[in-house]
Amino acid sequence: MERHSLFQSFAIAKNGDLVSVNEVERGLACDCICPSCGEALLAKQGNVRVWHFAHASETECKGAAESALHLAAKRIIEKTKGLMLPGMTVSQTYRLPDGRQTTEEASIPAIWIDFEEVTVEEQVDSIRPDVIGLVGGRRYLIEIAVTHFVDDDKHKIIQSIGDPAIEIVLDPSAQETWDWQSLELAVVQGTHLKSWLYHPGKIHLESEALAKAAEAALLLAPLPTTRPSKVAKRLRYKIHGRILDVIDFPFGVGVWSPYDPEVNTIIKGLARRLGGQYQPRYKNWLFPNPSRPWLEREISAAADGPPIIVS
Repeated sequence: MERHSLFQSFAIAKNGDLVSVNEVERGLACDCICPSCGEALLAKQGNVRVWHFAHASETECKGAAESALHLAAKRIIEKTKGLMLPGMTVSQTYRLPDGRQTTEEASIPAIWIDFEEVTVEEQVDSIRPDVIGLVGGRRYLIEIAVTHFVDDDKHKIIQSIGDPAIEIVLDPSAQETWDWQSLELAVVQGTHLKSWLYHPGKIHLESEALAKAAEAALLLAPLPTTRPSKVAKRLRYKIHGRILDVIDFPFGVGVWSPYDPEVNTIIKGLARRLGGQYQPRYKNWLFPNPSRPWLEREISAAADGPPIIVS
């Protein structure tokens, strides 16, 4: 793919508005300044090179084009007060003890969302997301990456906050100039430059995909030879004197207990938070493997004492 150098496409007009090079007068008559350094700009609108802003002093302002594009992306979300959220697809593999195995997917589609309020650079815990969209009491965190991407530390903080969060990547080497129309298509309307940093429903998708994979695996013809199955590890707790077993399967974590209203309420609460699903055929609950540490911690906190291992 051809690589480009990014030209500065946006500047601050005399009235304080952010403007595109396509909507101002030529040269110094544009009466614009650089959003990055505040120096005067001129609009280069020739017939050979793409239209762009340049510093009138001919000094180099490192990162000016990228900073202006980043600012323009935030402004366009503020203006539209909505955008298209990307879809998500997860896959899970289910393997039976006899070796039969399938992988299935679960997905959610891309969806348009209208925000009731949009704020920019507002503090959330220890981070300051580029944009926050509010709707129905829920925050959507939006990060715009031009040259600075969300690093591992910030990603962990976003996941711990628990709000839906996306990153929009505007690669400065992929396109040399932008205008309001192309920016709206990329930032607001499109999804190909967007990815989820955190989606609260991902764990439920994983459970759905795992259940589909389990059902598909059971429908497969038995393999010619099978290995002896291993006995699943089972931890037995007591909550208010009632038995609750946590069973480690290769395909997930099972939770079983004789029916008791109080214990059942605890299990249902954990299922809502950790993506557990009730399995009517086996009369137990199945949680995704990644939820194991949180599941054990919550059950231990409610239990009468430490668990015992049963065969």
